[in-house]
Amino acid sequence: MIKLQDELLKELYPNLAEVQTKHGPLLKFLSVNAINPAKLALAEVEKYKIDFQVLEGRGSGVTSDYKVSKLPLLVVIDKNGIIRTSELYLQYEDLKTAVIPWLKDITDK
Repeated sequence: MIKLQDELLKELYPNLAEVQTKHGPLLKFLSVNAINPAKLALAEVEKYKIDFQVLEGRGSGVTSDYKVSKLPLLVVIDKNGIIRTSELYLQYEDLKTAVIPWLKDITDK
């Protein structure tokens, strides 16, 4: 995901260093394992070499808080905690479509 994050930002903003200096980190990926117990979730992180933070969601209420009924689910939350979009089964092009307006909104200010 770090690679995807970097590729997405570089594609959107060729002058990314300048944008990041002005606005700070623009995009962070975070995963919530909503199904598996902690040990199994950790095993998946290691197996798939996941390089972003994965939180344990089972029994935490996160699935009901975010109305998770199917997986995978992408939720874009801005720095003020406002959910900008919530989408199922996004591929790279769909991810860009979901994230670009949000990034442009914060960088155009």
